Amino acid sequence: MEETVVFHAGENGIPHMRIPAVVVTTRGTVLAFCEAREGGDRTPTDLVMKRSLDGGETWQAMQTVVKAPGRDAIMNPCPVVDASSGTIFLFVQHFPQGTESHVRPGFVRTWLTTSADDGASWSEPVDLTAQVIDPATEYGKATGPGVGIQTSDGRLLVPLGFHRADEDGRIAERVSPLGAVICSDDHGATWYRSGDTPATSTELHAVALADGSLRLDMRNQRPEEKPAHCRYFAISRDGGRTWSPRARDPGLPDVTCQGCMLRYTRQDAGGEKDRILFSNPAAPYRTRVNMTVRLSYDEGGSWPVSRTIYAGPSAYSCLTVLPDGRIGLLYEHGAHRPDEKISFARFSLAWLTDGKDRL
Repeated sequence: MEETVVFHAGENGIPHMRIPAVVVTTRGTVLAFCEAREGGDRTPTDLVMKRSLDGGETWQAMQTVVKAPGRDAIMNPCPVVDASSGTIFLFVQHFPQGTESHVRPGFVRTWLTTSADDGASWSEPVDLTAQVIDPATEYGKATGPGVGIQTSDGRLLVPLGFHRADEDGRIAERVSPLGAVICSDDHGATWYRSGDTPATSTELHAVALADGSLRLDMRNQRPEEKPAHCRYFAISRDGGRTWSPRARDPGLPDVTCQGCMLRYTRQDAGGEKDRILFSNPAAPYRTRVNMTVRLSYDEGGSWPVSRTIYAGPSAYSCLTVLPDGRIGLLYEHGAHRPDEKISFARFSLAWLTDGKDRL
């Protein structure tokens, strides 16, 4: 395994670098995104990025992708690449005044910015809020954060976590979050939201299964479940119009932290086996340590492979597949706190499986 620090606290005078997202473009460029924060959640925050032209070994200078107006916060990066055009679509949330203290329907906005030149430059953000939620009754809180997907038929999908107002028209913690996917069937020209399903958090990831169905993976926020606090998921067999009841995945312990699920190989796309990857801190409830990558051979039915990437404090992460077939993991970690730096780890399937599997 090889590892490079991409962002660190204090870089360019920015106190906090949080919430990583990573994609590989059609030209093989690695794009690493994160939130450049003044403080904690929803403090003044810009969305920044670095590019790597050599598979993550070295990184170009940091650039601001979306500059927050005034004291606002730009959060929850979730990029997806269209394989046919090469366009990169980056979804984020705009939190006006950087706060949730006066949450109301339609208050937080979902923005989209795009790049047609491999991430070198980005368009002015477009507000898609009215296309993906009902601003009169819903509160769209998070795309991802992490990465979207493109299915075999070309559909672009980005997970969305949101809340719907209660009978009094209020958004409150007691209102259960909902999950869905933002979809485009025309290579990003237009977007719409799928059907929704009850969720255990607004932080979600989607993966396309080998049989054509979708799996929506969910952070399990609270309360603590015993004997093990695990992640939840729902399945859609009709492209996201309807979802199965959410279910526990006992093979994926959850510490109430974001995790990332990603397709690695598919037999029907030329792979020798069906393989899905998953990353998160694998530890007891609310203990953010032990960044771990897992591997499933049965479409998430079980997770027989597990390897620690970093045993110490660690938190959010995002997986990608490099052009040479190696696995890339952009993740938060540190010696004393999980938010000290964001590094990019690169390793082979053989390393992950201790030589038991290889491409």
